[in-house]
Amino acid sequence: MKYLSIIIPTYNEELNVKELIKRIHINMTQNKVRYEIIIIDDFSKDRTLDILRKLNGRYPLKILLKKGEKGKAQSLLEGFIKAKYSVVAMIDADLQYPPELLYDMLFKMKDYDIVVANRVVQNIKWYRKLLSRLYAKVFGKILLGLPYDIQSGMKVFKKKILNDIILNPTPWGFDYEFLYKAKNQGYQISQIPIQFDARKNGTSNVTLLTSFELLFGILKLRFGKVKK
Repeated sequence: MKYLSIIIPTYNEELNVKELIKRIHINMTQNKVRYEIIIIDDFSKDRTLDILRKLNGRYPLKILLKKGEKGKAQSLLEGFIKAKYSVVAMIDADLQYPPELLYDMLFKMKDYDIVVANRVVQNIKWYRKLLSRLYAKVFGKILLGLPYDIQSGMKVFKKKILNDIILNPTPWGFDYEFLYKAKNQGYQISQIPIQFDARKNGTSNVTLLTSFELLFGILKLRFGKVKK
C-alpha cells in the first residue's frame, strides 16, 4: 500500500475544485493508494469553500483557512505542516495539470526524492509559454543549475526534505527555491513529461508583477546571502 498527502492551494476556484478532487480520487483508488487531500484556501471570495465543505465526508479532505501572508508559497508551507504521510504532492487547483499522473510520479519515487511534472507540451498563450521557457532555460539552467521545470506547480517529494532546508520564499517563489536547496543538499530529482493545458474556468492569478517577483527572487537566491 502506498500513501500520499496531496496539498492544494486555492483562491477563487469554485468552477474547478470539484472536478479536480473527483479525478484525484479516481486515480488514487484505482491504484490502491491511501491518500489525503489538504486544501489551504487563501480567502477565496467566491463559493470555493462552500463547495469544498459539501464534498467533505465524501472524500478524505482537510480544509484549512490561510493563517499567514497571502500568496501561493505560504499556502503550500502551511499545508505541508499538516501532511500526515511521508510522501507529499502539490498540485494547482486550476485543472491545468493532469492529476491522473500523480500515481506515475508517486511510483517513480522509489528511485528518487523529488519528481517534477515537466510541462513539455503547453497549451497556453504564447507570451506565458515564452516566459516559462525563459525561466527554465536562462534562470533555471544557467543561474541556478537546475535542468528542471523550475516553476512547475505539480511535484511529488519526500516530506523529510522540508526538515533539511530553510525556505523563505517570495509569495510565488516556492518552486525554484525548494528545488535549488534540495539539490544542494544532495537529494535526487527527476521529471515526468506532462501536457499543461489552458485554464478552462476562472481567472489566472499569475500577472506581470508575478513575473518580476520571480525574477527578483531567483537573482536574490543565486547571488544574495541566503540560508541553505
